[in-house]
Amino acid sequence: MTMKVNTPTLLIVALTFSLMSANALWGETSSPISSSGTDFMAPKRDVHGKSIGQEDVLIEEVAFADSGRRYRRLDVGVSGTLAGWVVKEGPRGNHFTSHPEFAFTQSGNEYRRFHGILRYEASKGTAVTLVYPEAGTPWNKKLFVTVHGRSGSFFGGTLKAWNQNLDSANPLGDLNGYERVMLDKGYAVAKTRRNAGAASGDPGSGPGDYSVTLDDGEIVQGRNLNIHTDLLLDMVRLSENLLKDRLGEKPLRTYWFGHSAGAMNGRLINYVPGLNLDENGETLIDGFINSDSGGGRYLPVLMKEGEDTLLLTDEARRQFVKTIETAHQLYTSRMDVPTLPPWMSYGYLVNKRLTARILRDKGLEKKMRIYEVQGVSHMAGGHRSGGGDTVLLDLSGLMDGLIDLLDNWVERDIAPPASKSGWLELGDVNGDGVNENEAIALPEVACPLGLYYPYPPSRGKSGGGYTGFAAFDGQGLEPLDGQGAFVDMNLNRYLDHKESVDEAWHRLGLLKHGETFSRSKYQACVEATVAQLRKEKLITERAAQRYVQQASTADFPGQ
Repeated sequence: MTMKVNTPTLLIVALTFSLMSANALWGETSSPISSSGTDFMAPKRDVHGKSIGQEDVLIEEVAFADSGRRYRRLDVGVSGTLAGWVVKEGPRGNHFTSHPEFAFTQSGNEYRRFHGILRYEASKGTAVTLVYPEAGTPWNKKLFVTVHGRSGSFFGGTLKAWNQNLDSANPLGDLNGYERVMLDKGYAVAKTRRNAGAASGDPGSGPGDYSVTLDDGEIVQGRNLNIHTDLLLDMVRLSENLLKDRLGEKPLRTYWFGHSAGAMNGRLINYVPGLNLDENGETLIDGFINSDSGGGRYLPVLMKEGEDTLLLTDEARRQFVKTIETAHQLYTSRMDVPTLPPWMSYGYLVNKRLTARILRDKGLEKKMRIYEVQGVSHMAGGHRSGGGDTVLLDLSGLMDGLIDLLDNWVERDIAPPASKSGWLELGDVNGDGVNENEAIALPEVACPLGLYYPYPPSRGKSGGGYTGFAAFDGQGLEPLDGQGAFVDMNLNRYLDHKESVDEAWHRLGLLKHGETFSRSKYQACVEATVAQLRKEKLITERAAQRYVQQASTADFPGQ
């Protein structure tokens, strides 16, 4: 099916896509209306003679407006039961998972798995925030479901009860930059929330929020739902049913955006035959954007009796839907586990690359792209932010483009650009030994005024997922990072003075002999970079215009 996507006129002026207060144009956010949503629950499953699934759905909805557009927001609390597995020792000890053969095996845990039932609760934060256009505001009749990473603990105070997320003065305040881009492009957005906090011993972590009743009656405490595809797919079904009730029709396409563990769940839904099909055998998720999957997992490998059995049949490959993966090149951490399967790597970036190669070798190259992005670690996001010495590169302009690339790929079979990687194995599409598809360099990296680096000093040794920024200001020595190592700004492998922008640009070949850095040189570099990104449709025209505008006013280091 082919249809025209209605992309609204640009009403925003920054890549942060920050939205105006609803009060500015349409008055106060309406008072919440409470209702039951049990009529819209996903179908239950029979597991060992027990009915498993959603049991109660609570809804509070408000109407509001933003930037001249009218929206309705539903905060949807969900309670119910899930079937799954736990371990009693070893890595990922607080996981209750639908897929132990991936979640435990690819985390280096081969201890015995125990099957049981978990009851999750809206009062402890399990929820969906569904935002969609009201009548008169364009809807492209598509839904984006967003899935966060390994975070969220009710007991730890990082996850609120289902009806405590709305700020009536800023009803879009808890949506991130990517989700705001989706809304701006005309999508409905279902922001999922689950109890997915890390296990004890990890930074900022603690025990899980739920108990599990094992099949033998034993109760184990402290489990969370980081990797459970049944929970998330039921939230997808619930969101689609609610849209049909409110807008008169289900979305024509449903897409998935997942970051970190959200990407890991997305991979599993695409890997396991039958998982991405509804009760009528129709595809549930039509396309995936998997953002910097956690640890590079899960790799598309499932060993049985010494042989890989995953995605080897024509039917399994047919069910695999089109996927765009992003890999953040500065997130090069290593898994801290005693042992891993021999076909995995301890390196996060390496696993992302291995995943792409394995899928290619299994005949799925035409359904998958990986785009490595320079200058970003795990926690890049929808705006340039971070606070203090943490500076996160803004990827909202790139995400704006990737959303369109995925949609056009699914709707019109217009293939995106070839994969882009620093690994010759993936970047050399012509097989001539030359990497013609190097990782994406946004203008901040292609035309640098400094260097992004992992481990900002204030975050110490646990800051590998974040970035700092060292300016080419020509003043003092190269700085130290949070691990106490010097930041090698000029890549000469020894500590020395920081370069000026002029010196750095000569080293990088951005200035010829005798030339000096200037506003015009900087603008020309940005314009050339933007033109190439636009040519490949990796960014949209509005993002391109914003980059060019910023180049005309950017502050230069040391000046």
